[in-house]
Amino acid sequence: MGRKRIIGNHKGLPQRWRFKNGSYRYVVPKGQEANWDGKTEFTLGKNLAEAHRTYAGRIAVGLDNHIKTFGQLIDRYLLQVTPAKSDATQTDEIQIFRKIRGMIGHNDVAVFRPQHAYQMRDRIQQEAIKGSGETYANKVMEKLKHLFSKAIEWGVIGEHPMIDSKFKMFPKPKTSQISRAESIDQVWNALHRAVPWMQLYVRLKLLTGLRQVDLLSLTVRNITEEGLLVNLSKTKYSSKKELLFEWNPELKVVVDAIRSLPPSSIHFFTTQEGKLYIKDGRSTTAFKSTWSRWMDQLEKHTEIPKFSERSIRNLVGSEDDLQTASNRLGHTSTATTQRYYRQKPSKVTPLELSN
Repeated sequence: MGRKRIIGNHKGLPQRWRFKNGSYRYVVPKGQEANWDGKTEFTLGKNLAEAHRTYAGRIAVGLDNHIKTFGQLIDRYLLQVTPAKSDATQTDEIQIFRKIRGMIGHNDVAVFRPQHAYQMRDRIQQEAIKGSGETYANKVMEKLKHLFSKAIEWGVIGEHPMIDSKFKMFPKPKTSQISRAESIDQVWNALHRAVPWMQLYVRLKLLTGLRQVDLLSLTVRNITEEGLLVNLSKTKYSSKKELLFEWNPELKVVVDAIRSLPPSSIHFFTTQEGKLYIKDGRSTTAFKSTWSRWMDQLEKHTEIPKFSERSIRNLVGSEDDLQTASNRLGHTSTATTQRYYRQKPSKVTPLELSN
């Protein structure tokens, strides 16, 4: 009898993986069942990030030290590099690698040349949704570029085919001049144009500086006698740092107001139907639409320029002294706060000149 054929929806997945009945599964090679609880088909997880974590925990990382194809190189990257990133980043990364695998998964890594990168870049741009092609192509090619960097580190190849002198991305589009809130007063003055729950969301963000994912994940379980206790979710393998925002009158008022919002739920922020504004570590279309409508109202009825949700956290990082701001944002180093979040200029005393 011939070898059992692995069937199912497994396009773009690692070797011997398939998607079946809502879960990702691994078809165990004959003779290795003992390593997989005696099963011939092992369930890895319901989403790709979970599946890769399970798979990485079950096998020795770096099983294949004789990598030849891009598919093999991607498998090692997904086992060694991807699991250390946040769930949202993992999901993005896995989807990008699925695209790369579908294009060049069976190709030899060693024979890849800059002209092949340009061919890939242009093909991705042409196949993408109109208006997003160049941005998406750059995103995929950035990941491929890093894949080659790891290939050099692992001794798969000796020379990088996509260094800047050999390959160029599409030019990045010009960024809007109204993408950042310039002051807390600006945000405060804009609140009256937002719907009630968004007003409270922004007030809580101004008080805490929490990331969007942490704010939208808050539940009654985060409420303690001492204050609001939040387990930060920057990366999967972070220090699991907790922040306790101690009660003050304003924080108490905002949290009480949030808890009175309809509909009744253990979650701080939900739609009228009780659905969360976050899924797989990212805000949903419902949240983004509400934010966009608010910004459109500002543009139509006020002189306040539009600003991004993220920039509110930057404002919070610019308040107080550097160490206090860093602690509030949950940074392990003040260098991160200084580099990415301090918007206010450093104060310098002019030199005093004697007459």
